[in-house]
Amino acid sequence: MPEQFDPLRILAGLRAHNVSYVLVGGLAAALRGWPMQTDDVDIYLPDDDENFERLVLVLQELGARPAADAPSDLHRVSYDTSAGRLDILESREMFVDLNANAADLDIDRGVVARVAAVDDLADLKREAGDLVAAVQLSAMAGASRIDAEAGAPLDPDPPPKGRIDRLLRRLGEVDVFLDEVNKGQRSLKWKKGQNDQV
Repeated sequence: MPEQFDPLRILAGLRAHNVSYVLVGGLAAALRGWPMQTDDVDIYLPDDDENFERLVLVLQELGARPAADAPSDLHRVSYDTSAGRLDILESREMFVDLNANAADLDIDRGVVARVAAVDDLADLKREAGDLVAAVQLSAMAGASRIDAEAGAPLDPDPPPKGRIDRLLRRLGEVDVFLDEVNKGQRSLKWKKGQNDQV
């Protein structure tokens, strides 16, 4: 439907209509400094009728249509819009927790977005089963905390070193292995001695 993914337009619409949300997912991780490609905008909303009414105005302006390929879920809905995919998750408890740690970031051209904290993004990735991303985001969050405590300038993308690097490689191998098992390209037997050192 969209000619190109334009997350700034989606976020500007949310801001213009004063929609309360916390940005999560790949775009939030990228805005926090993690090098990641994404093709959708993921947001958590509070369970609030007035906020939902404001969101409806944004969806109308973006020409949103329910995404046909989205999984059915009571607390998640996906829309294809003229600016790209928008995934909406709703949970009062999760919103409160995410919002407590989130920060308002100036994205571009005066558009400000409420973006989840790196630790929370890592937890969400872990819950979704993306262990590689969870470990990378956790390492990034830990390095940022150490830099902040030392008074050094924050490096948003510190390179993993030593044991962390080996752990990330191993998790990547496990991720590929499980993906191949799911696709029927490999049996469940992990060969003894195959990439055993971490």
